[in-house]
Amino acid sequence: MNGAHQGVAGFGLANDPNFNAVLYDLALPVGQRMSILNSTIVARMYHSEAILLPDGRILVSGSDPQTNNPDGTVKYPEEFRIEVLSIFLLLLSLNPSHLHSQVYILPSLNQGFQQPTFTAPDTDWAYGETVTITNVQLFQGTTATLRVSLIAATSSTHGNTMGARTIFPAFSCSGTICTITAPPNAGVSPPGWHQLFILDGPTPSHSTWVRIGGDPSQLGNWPQLPGFTTPGI
Repeated sequence: MNGAHQGVAGFGLANDPNFNAVLYDLALPVGQRMSILNSTIVARMYHSEAILLPDGRILVSGSDPQTNNPDGTVKYPEEFRIEVLSIFLLLLSLNPSHLHSQVYILPSLNQGFQQPTFTAPDTDWAYGETVTITNVQLFQGTTATLRVSLIAATSSTHGNTMGARTIFPAFSCSGTICTITAPPNAGVSPPGWHQLFILDGPTPSHSTWVRIGGDPSQLGNWPQLPGFTTPGI
């Protein structure tokens, strides 16, 4: 959802914005894996970002291709509007001259199906550990067609998302309880936070954040200072 069809990114050197979201589906045959989704009216020329939200929607914001001028002559000014890819309407009540939301429809959330639910009592996982989720509720399929995924927390810039990975761990279910095997080591999943989803067919649940691999950077030992909340704990 980023970039332009002509020129070079940044410094006001690009033109003809790309307004279409594009979906890549590895499960489709070669030559058919890229599909064009809905379009936007917001030019995301440079340094924009997309963030996976816990409910399966995607938040899109940003763009700063060139410095703003007081006289308003910049063709593609710094962008403050926010968009959410979803079937749900999000209305931002902030300054409407600077912020608005647009709604896209994601295929996985566009079939009218209720999202599955679960409870994760344990959110701090050791490598190779077996953990249990409970109260698994599916509304389309069964546990035989259920999938479990872990989406790593990432940061991105310049077309590269550091640490990006999706893991489908081994699991088994009995009734409304499923047992998941955590990734085996840091080579498969570096220590950090992940969003845990279950998928009922193509429909994702709301995620729960789980930490895998403990706290090797010792964030939990940071000094407690007034007005400062220790991050990541």
